Amino acid sequence: MREKTPQEYANELMKMYRENTQAITELKRPVELPFIASNQIPPTLDDGTGGVQVNVTTIGRLYPVKDALVTVFLGSGNTRTVVETDVTDDSGKSKIFKLATPPRAESQQSENGGELPYANYNISVKSDGYVEKIAMNVPVFSGVISVQGIDLLPITAAGGHTAPQIIDETNKYNL
Repeated sequence: MREKTPQEYANELMKMYRENTQAITELKRPVELPFIASNQIPPTLDDGTGGVQVNVTTIGRLYPVKDALVTVFLGSGNTRTVVETDVTDDSGKSKIFKLATPPRAESQQSENGGELPYANYNISVKSDGYVEKIAMNVPVFSGVISVQGIDLLPITAAGGHTAPQIIDETNKYNL
């Protein structure tokens, strides 16, 4: 089976959008919300736990990337420690990763020994036909589910370059 080109995929999405829009406008009764799958229900986060969900897209965040490998890790290079991995669904979303963070109380202190009141994680996203992208120092706060968007570049658009693209999310939040 041959893979669809981005243009074919875009045409298919637009056709589906038009059909759904027409069907919704023709309804005379209220529209029921679709059932939410159990993996989409936000988990309960204990103190000292934060969450990150990764949304993987391509072409200016226009198209989701299905089956992209998402790896959450600590460290870099030879000192990488993989925390957890997942594969994106049809909409380009990973599961919500539950990750260890400093306790919430530490973010409410003006002096906490120079320690950050949040945890930093690194996220790698790989998919066939795309340049790997790595987001470094993604902040994760206790009790909060964050969304990390990753827009992958097709290798053909990168001129054949396959070296990973690195995004540095380092920030000193003034809490």
